[in-house]
Amino acid sequence: MGSICEIRREDLENPEEMAQIIGDRRTYYWSGDWSPGFYVALARAGFISTGFEVGGRADQALLIPEIQAAYALLDWESLHVSRSTQRWMRSEACLQHRFQLRLGIGVREIARRIAAAHPDNWLNGRYLRVLEELQAGCWEGFELMTVGLLTGDGRLVAGEIGYRTGRIYTSLTGFFDRADGRFGRTGTLQLWLLGKLLRDRGFAFWNLGHPHMVYKLALGAVITPRLPFLRRWREAVDGDPEKGSDF
Repeated sequence: MGSICEIRREDLENPEEMAQIIGDRRTYYWSGDWSPGFYVALARAGFISTGFEVGGRADQALLIPEIQAAYALLDWESLHVSRSTQRWMRSEACLQHRFQLRLGIGVREIARRIAAAHPDNWLNGRYLRVLEELQAGCWEGFELMTVGLLTGDGRLVAGEIGYRTGRIYTSLTGFFDRADGRFGRTGTLQLWLLGKLLRDRGFAFWNLGHPHMVYKLALGAVITPRLPFLRRWREAVDGDPEKGSDF
């Protein structure tokens, strides 16, 4: 992987090694360890992991954990949408579809829709298998979450995959129905409803990941450098949401 260094489970368990990783300017690492337990340990340490197939070969897939230089952090008092979106949400054009947020949709279904919207995505087969194991298992301080926005007749028009670590929710990747003009704002609606749900369930804040995307800032996220972000992270990564986490 060139200049990208390997990261191992023992690195996460070594305070001196982690202090060096956090203080370094490096962001990306690689690992051949696809065990769900290692994925959870990385997530709890503040890494966001994606997948990469070397040479496009599924049998040479690597996990790519990233400790970001900055994060898009959303506090609930900052959650908002534009006035035009608010007007749309009150309009007959929106209300007629009877949109509802649903949690616990199968990982493969969300991934299939993400692939249709974003063909060049990192949800390779090996990564998807880990997500399925995470969704099926029980992990201390970690919960894989799948979110979908459905119409009243059951059509999935927007959704995402993310996870809970302690009292923090982190978004991984998502989609909205780009092919149908009627659903052009459904991505924002899904995020808005999810944000309100997380707030009401007692989550501390929302980690939206990479900060340089306009829609995240439009939702109210603030670009937060690594060190202050991780200070907030450590305060909330242990424990459960104050009002329960039954998703």
